[in-house]
Amino acid sequence: MTLSDKQITGIVSKNSIAYVKAIFQCYSENETVVLLRDENDKRIELTGVSKVINPATEAGWFNEHIQFINDDVLAQIAFTSGTEGEPKGVLLTHEALDDVTTRLNSIMEVDSSIKEYVGIPANFSFGLGRFRAVAAVGGMAYLPEKGFDPLEIRDMLSAEQINAVSAVPSLWRVLLKNKQIFGDERYQLKWIEIGSQYMSRAEKEELVELFPKAKIAQHYGLTEASRSSFLRLDQTSGDALESVGRAYGKTEFKISESDRICIRGPHVAKTLLKSGEYVSNIDDDGWFHTSDLGVLDDGYLYYKGRADDLINCGGIKLSPDALEREVRELTGLKEGIAICAVPDELTGHAVLLAYRDDLELSASVLSSALSSVLKKFGINNKNVIKLVALGEFPVTSTNKVQRKELAKLYESSTDNELVTDSNTTFYHEMNSEEADIAQIWAEVLKLESVNPDCNFYDLGGDSLSAIGALVAMESKGVPKEISKGMLQGLTVREIAKKMSDTDSESSFHTIRSDSIKNTMTISIVRGLMVLIVIFAHWHQGLLEKIFGNVEQFTAMAGPLLSMGTPGFAVIYGVGAGYSLYPLLERDPHRLKGIFRKTAVLLGTGIIILALIKFWSISVISSRVLTFTDFTNSFYSVLTFYFFASLTLYYWFTLIRKTNYPIEFSLVLSIMLYLFHYGAVTHLADVHTYGIAEFIKLILTGKYAYFLMMSGALIGVVIGLLLNKIPLRTGTRQPYFYAGLAVLLLGISTWSYVYNIDMWNHWPVRENYLWRWISYSGVIILLLVLVSYALVTYDQSSKIKRYFMQLLSVTGILAFPLFVLHEVVMPFKDILIAYGISNGIALVVPMLSFLLLSYLLYRKLHSISFQ
Repeated sequence: MTLSDKQITGIVSKNSIAYVKAIFQCYSENETVVLLRDENDKRIELTGVSKVINPATEAGWFNEHIQFINDDVLAQIAFTSGTEGEPKGVLLTHEALDDVTTRLNSIMEVDSSIKEYVGIPANFSFGLGRFRAVAAVGGMAYLPEKGFDPLEIRDMLSAEQINAVSAVPSLWRVLLKNKQIFGDERYQLKWIEIGSQYMSRAEKEELVELFPKAKIAQHYGLTEASRSSFLRLDQTSGDALESVGRAYGKTEFKISESDRICIRGPHVAKTLLKSGEYVSNIDDDGWFHTSDLGVLDDGYLYYKGRADDLINCGGIKLSPDALEREVRELTGLKEGIAICAVPDELTGHAVLLAYRDDLELSASVLSSALSSVLKKFGINNKNVIKLVALGEFPVTSTNKVQRKELAKLYESSTDNELVTDSNTTFYHEMNSEEADIAQIWAEVLKLESVNPDCNFYDLGGDSLSAIGALVAMESKGVPKEISKGMLQGLTVREIAKKMSDTDSESSFHTIRSDSIKNTMTISIVRGLMVLIVIFAHWHQGLLEKIFGNVEQFTAMAGPLLSMGTPGFAVIYGVGAGYSLYPLLERDPHRLKGIFRKTAVLLGTGIIILALIKFWSISVISSRVLTFTDFTNSFYSVLTFYFFASLTLYYWFTLIRKTNYPIEFSLVLSIMLYLFHYGAVTHLADVHTYGIAEFIKLILTGKYAYFLMMSGALIGVVIGLLLNKIPLRTGTRQPYFYAGLAVLLLGISTWSYVYNIDMWNHWPVRENYLWRWISYSGVIILLLVLVSYALVTYDQSSKIKRYFMQLLSVTGILAFPLFVLHEVVMPFKDILIAYGISNGIALVVPMLSFLLLSYLLYRKLHSISFQ
């Protein structure tokens, strides 16, 4: 290797097309490139950099055709962290870089028609190598502005804008989990390269099946020996797919006596810069001895993991020593922490931070410090952070932490329970009783792990998921003490203590945390709304038997009677925004499960109600019933909530894409309202039958989807606000004034349309804007008032506590109560049609409603509050 007679140029590492252009320009001018972290990098002085380029941020297409130099002159110095955390410069010649490009393009059989979506950052060696490979054949490479996006890939394939994709295995796993989004456009993909990280045979076979027309290559390599092996997935089958491929060209492999992979070839860096000194990277025979363990079988290389402690997280190499050093600097700690790699299905390695349980710093502080350090290396995913609290670390005789043993302890521990909290995984010591309860919770709540110091609501539970959790626990034979304690807000430890402490006196229910109080507040307001709905439906028949004509009362009570439907939609959104939206980031799989279970519950109620309605119509109607009569029987307000449960996850996903979820939710609510009245309502004039009529009702009926979702999203806004600014002593007054202002705004809006939509008319045909605004204000006021009433809940009389508990249970049972009350009148008509007297025909279904409601109340109340 010879040194360039031209200057040494430092280029600040940046995921940018400008970064790629700057490097390639230096190559063409025979300038040596040094890759820097920033403009003040100490490597500038270390390597003799005379000029520094800080590229602009630039995404999009790169389409230059470049004839790269192929000589033994030094082309670049790329720094990486070794196992000891010291900066290590890797000196690569033009010949070494060109050998990689030549072998890569030969293996992948690329030509100038390639239009590649580069799914990894351009300032990663893998990403820069892709731009070089494409430029060498005169193709085009696209750098996405927001990073790897399967939806963008699908759309660009469909538009024939790309025909190649490159990404690391962790990103391909994301795509494979969402492979259902791809249609015939997948046949447009001609080339794929997969980065150097483990990928199972099954995953490789799945990728080949998804993109059957693509030439798919995976490589294995290191910064010192990039792309040393290649595996053509589309040309390989069987056990060989577990390998990382074979050597091609002049590249050679051998396995050392210590089972380490050794590499020889023109692409291997011959020299390293370590601690300011240039040292050889190869032995006398030209072999580079890696720290990777491997096996050679029939020419295929099988990677068996790192021999050292280096962490490979999503293709980014991390030194545990370097990470420990930076975390200690941030926290001021001198000792008490250790970092190592643990396996992770998605990223290859996760980062385990072990800490002494006698440290004064909390786990959250340590997690935040490690997160800040990882961001410097381009890792923003908090899910890769794992924490474990230990009494002592496994150490050698010289008191050096044994990282491999630490990882094994984390993976195989049976006395500790793995738990997830705020996107960070922890270990917590638990006794056998606590571990048993935590395991039951994990199974019932579909969680990978449970924090023994968290309650049901801290883990993302809410009143909507409480019923499903209760049924699931009973079906599994879970002891009542566990299910009751869970819904009462007790932690795993508190339940275990309560179960073991047989001499303890029974105590009344108390509110143990803000999350329980807020969830109970929302449930109580939801209970009030469903009671208003039931009263609105029954008040005329009930009051007529007592007072006779009730038209005047109905007119006076119009604003109250009309509040049930829009009010319930808003409070439904409040619960979803407060309890469920946070799960989208913390545990999206569980969020989907909650919505799915809610949809099943509602679907069952819709079917029961529809069959009873149709039966009622069939026995009292004198006309011939049609299929349209049958399909219309399935339409009620429950139909909206059924479809809301099926779609709210996707609305949440859309909201999460923005940096301003509260503001965007409000804008989205307005847009859906305008869309309903601007485009959808016209469908009501179309004459349809059967299923088409049912679909029209869903879109244009009294409970029209987009109109009701508009109101629900107002509730989501309130729920998101409650998460950001909880209802407590210092915030209740601002919330109260805000609710009052919103109510007055609604009334003011009504004053312009009062002659069109009178407030004292009931029932209401449509809920116009002013009603949504007014009742949203009422919901905010009710939340404030109920929250205030719950401040003294623990010190209140038994009667007051019981009253609040009944309202809360009513809110939890909202959907079952609605179904039960809706079947009363149809059953009455059925009984009359079969010759039963009017009085008995009313009493029987009414008593059935009251009895079933009582049983549900008693069951849920005893579990939640006793």
